[in-house]
Formats: sequence, C-alpha cells, structure tokens
Amino acid sequence: GARDALARLAVAQANNAAEVVDLVAPAGANDADGGVDAEHVEQEQVQRLDQGGHRTDIRTVCLSSDDQVALSGSNTSVKVWNPLTGACLATMDSGYALSSLFAPGGGHAVVGTKEGALEVFDIGAAARVHVEDAHEGPVWSLAALPDRTGFVSGSADKTVKFWQWKVVVGDGGGADGAAGARTLRLQHTRTLKMADDVLCVRVSPDGRLLAASLLDATIKVFFIDSLKFFLSLYGHKLPVLCMDISSDSTLLVSGSADKNLKVWGLDFGDCHKSLFAHGDTVMHVAFVHNTHYAFSAGKDKLVKYWDLDRHELLLELAGHHAEVWALAVSAYGDFVISGSHDRSLRRWERTQEPFFVEEEKEKRLESLFEADMAADRSDEKEPQGEGSAAPAGRKTLDSVGAADSIIEALDMAAHEVQRHGDAEKD
Repeated sequence: GARDALARLAVAQANNAAEVVDLVAPAGANDADGGVDAEHVEQEQVQRLDQGGHRTDIRTVCLSSDDQVALSGSNTSVKVWNPLTGACLATMDSGYALSSLFAPGGGHAVVGTKEGALEVFDIGAAARVHVEDAHEGPVWSLAALPDRTGFVSGSADKTVKFWQWKVVVGDGGGADGAAGARTLRLQHTRTLKMADDVLCVRVSPDGRLLAASLLDATIKVFFIDSLKFFLSLYGHKLPVLCMDISSDSTLLVSGSADKNLKVWGLDFGDCHKSLFAHGDTVMHVAFVHNTHYAFSAGKDKLVKYWDLDRHELLLELAGHHAEVWALAVSAYGDFVISGSHDRSLRRWERTQEPFFVEEEKEKRLESLFEADMAADRSDEKEPQGEGSAAPAGRKTLDSVGAADSIIEALDMAAHEVQRHGDAEKD
C-alpha cells in the first residue's frame, strides 16, 4: 500500500558516515484518532554519504616523493588522496595499518600491519598486489633507505629487517597477474635482532647510521653497513614512540610517552636539549627537509612546529578533536598532513603571512591565563539570599587592560592639569 513520509531526518553517525532517512508509516498503521503509533514507524534510507573519509581512526599517513599523492591507513582500509584538492582517489581493503611508505616513483606503497604483515599496494590499479608475512608482531615503523633500493622495518617481535624492492614479471597465471605485467615484490636481505620490542626505526640520509627505539626507553644507533653498535641514547623516562633524523644527518629528534622531545647530536650521542612538548604522549615527529625545523603531533590533539637550533616552539596548530596519531611533511615543508583519532585528515599550509615568536608566546600565555580565570570563575559560588554581597571580581585580560587604560588616562589628566597650572603662573 501507499507509504507516507512523516518526516525526513539527516543523521550524522558515530562512524563518520552521514545519511538521510525518511520516517514512514505503513498503510493501515493509523490508530483510532487518525495518528500513527510510534511502534509502527519505519525507517527508509534515502541517501548515504560514506565514501570520503575513514570509518575508524587514522593510524598512518605518508606522502609520495613529489607530494602529488597521499596515503592514509586505518584498521580496515587504506585510502589514497589528492593532498592538494582533498579528493579521495581510491579505497582499498587492508589489515590494521600502523606504518606506511611509498616506493620510489610513487606507483606503489607498502603498509605495515598489526598482524605483522607487509602489504604492497598498486596505487594506479587501486589494488593490493602482495602480502608478505614479514614479522611475528606488529610492524610499528618503516624507513626508506637513502639509496632508494629498499627499506627497513621495525617490529614488536624484537627484530629490524632489511628489504629490497624486487620487480616480478607475470607469466599469465597465478598471483603475478597477466603475462608481461610488472608487479612489485619484497625481498628480505638482513635481520638485526634487538633486546626489546622495536617501536621506531630511522635511517640517516647519508646512509651511514640506523637508529632504533626500544620498549626499554632507549635508542640504539648502529652502523648500517656492518650493523655494529655505535651509540645508546638514554634519558627518556618512557618509551620513544617516534624519531626523525635531519637531512644533514647531524641531529636526531625523539618523541616519547613521557611528553618530551629530546634533540640529540649523532656525532657523540649527547643530548642537546630536552623540551616539554605536549600535554600527553608525543606520537609523531618529523623534520622539514634541509632544515632543523620540525613538526610534532601528540595525544593532546595538537600539532606543533619547532625550531630545533634555537630549541623553541614556533607555532601551535589546534584543530583536531582527538589524539593526533600521524604526520606527513611535504618535500619543501610548505604543507603538512595530520591524521587523527577523530577520523579526519587535516592539511596545514604555509601562508605568506609572517608571524613573530614572541607574539605567539604571548598569545599562548594569554589563553592559559584566560583558561585559569574561567576555571576559577566556574568554582565560585553564587551569593545566597537577598542583599548578600557577591565575591570580589577576579582579574581577566579585559579587566587588566581596562585598568591599564584608566591609569594611563589619569596620568594624562594629571599631566594636563600640571601643564595648565604652570601656564597660568607664567
């Protein structure tokens, strides 16, 4: 029978999808008064928008070498994006993605999963072309080798493994695809066994050193050719979850669950500076190419921009509504992409507008001051009974500024009175 729509609702769902539904009453559902019994109302989906973003939190983000393609991974899928327009180009099923890396040329990408696999994706075909059972624990980190021949993976199974890119030509049968088709595979070359779970690995751009952070809160540095031990960097109170090495291979920056960033020299392994960086765990840190500027992301929902030569905070980028898990910095440092537990990717772009470090510092102090004042005001109790006195007002930035203006005006008035008095005497 005929079904009349009682109402049309737009619904935003918890899994980041949106849909439009009609509430309809089946024919004959009217009660004696001509109304509709709520028990008989049904929902009919009219439209659904669920293609764009991730359904779950984003754990890894990476950019191709030419910054034309971005890849993000969550616990069920990998998505490919145009970072300039924000358009989602492809969605591919995957394992629980924890780390990611583009192969040279940007045609393929590798994703490290919680299950211990390395999954190879063909970006152009939007397909997963190979799954390598690489580790026996989560693959927390991937780092490209500077000579572009392969990469390094670090896992909770206490190993660091070296892999080479390998091109396979299909014979027309089996998993290698059509005859003559060239696909990418991974070839395991070396394994470095560690004393504890490996949380992050990085290779110095000069190809000389390999750094691995362990669950025991230390960072071990090895010579990459011989795998001989070189340095142990210790000072963090909790495990180091992220690291990066500057383009000139002189500085290593580490971010930890103890909320600190530490800057280390790679010549002697000395700690140049320890910075209280975030209000919660530091999840990702990355240098801007060819500089000693760096971006960090934390569980306090913030992305921060640092000058690690002067050891000072330059900018605080607020916008995410939940923990920021991952960052990717463009080759020229002109934009940054961040992925968060709020299921969104955000693109932060460098503008032509100059900023001043002291002004930014003042703004941060003012916002802290206002937050403290707001907290104090919320604790104040309303006066009880008629005629009772209210508590004395507390300082705010507005009241402090107004008081300064009044004092300045009184000083000017006093000066004018004195000037007029002197003129009359003359």
